[in-house]
Amino acid sequence: MRRFVSVAFVSLSFLIAGCEGHQAKVEKLQQEYDQAANQFQKDCAAEYLKVPPTLSQQCQDEKQKQADAWKRLEDERAKK
Repeated sequence: MRRFVSVAFVSLSFLIAGCEGHQAKVEKLQQEYDQAANQFQKDCAAEYLKVPPTLSQQCQDEKQKQADAWKRLEDERAKK
């Protein structure tokens, strides 16, 4: 059963990826990046006001999530 679910998930992923156009992927990744950036700004802006700026583990994780989203967005844009 587990193997069937895995195969079905992978097949569905390939099907969806094949149907999604380049611009749609860019827009989706841009939205993902914007959400990560907004969350980081909301949660961690005050930590940058400290001298020297220090980030909590939560903010470091959010910053990494934002950086990863930016990398995926730039990689997709470069595929043009």
